[in-house]
Amino acid sequence: MGQSDGDPLPSETYRALVEDSLIAVYLIRDERLVYVNRRFADLFGYSREEVLRLPSLYDLVAEDDRDLVREKLRQRIAGEITSIEYTIRGVRRDGQLLDLDIRSVRTVYDGGPAVMGTVIDITAQRRLADALRTLTLVDDLTGVYNRRGFSVLAERHLLLARRRRCQLLLVFADVDDLKQINDTYGHAAGDRVLMDAAAVLRTTYRSADIIARLGGDEFTAFPLEADVESADALVARLHRSVEQHNALTDRPYVLSLSVGVARFDPERLQTIEQLLAEADGQMYQRKRERAGRAGGQWTA
Repeated sequence: MGQSDGDPLPSETYRALVEDSLIAVYLIRDERLVYVNRRFADLFGYSREEVLRLPSLYDLVAEDDRDLVREKLRQRIAGEITSIEYTIRGVRRDGQLLDLDIRSVRTVYDGGPAVMGTVIDITAQRRLADALRTLTLVDDLTGVYNRRGFSVLAERHLLLARRRRCQLLLVFADVDDLKQINDTYGHAAGDRVLMDAAAVLRTTYRSADIIARLGGDEFTAFPLEADVESADALVARLHRSVEQHNALTDRPYVLSLSVGVARFDPERLQTIEQLLAEADGQMYQRKRERAGRAGGQWTA
């Protein structure tokens, strides 16, 4: 497409098609917007005249994405790439961020190279995708990660620890007497004790640590940084948090957790499942010992 008179859209038919398009259309020359259709202006919350008076097209681009847009324009003008399809974050007049799909072609305007393209608002789709992704990784009842979410994040954490040759600790916690609470007070109380357990784990460890409900009455915490010599301190901290919770809440039952800890050694080829099994075994051993000290019966 070429123009000799400086008119961005020489054909009346073509002009009508672009003007009435439901897709935002733009034309850029020398990093300035020289044409936008109505949809483009509406998308960013400006009139078309206001858009064309903006000092720079980058006023419509999130700061972190400006270098990307600048490089894509350079590549397109230089003819280094034949097509451009990428996503950026745009900025509306009111400051709202938009997720945008950008597509363009190289053209000529007023005797020089220019870029003409389309912009599609994909903000809603991105938010829906993020929401669906969150739903697949988070436990509906407690709000902490589910087993899948834990596996995804813990594997990344383990890989990084191997590269850095760091030792780590994994905490495994089991809610005591959940069946008895369910049978005595009802399943609503059982759900509440699981939510209480998740809340205690979140307050005990840092927000950056990986906290998850693995299923049933089983939880885990995977601190991003923990001194391997502090396993007992990690367990003691959790028990103190449980005691504080019981002292501050008015429940017909007490929250009790049995806890085990496994150590990750980068010199060994340990998997997440092996760490969980090790911590689970230690947890059951502690539960047996506690039942023995109390003179009670314990069954697996």
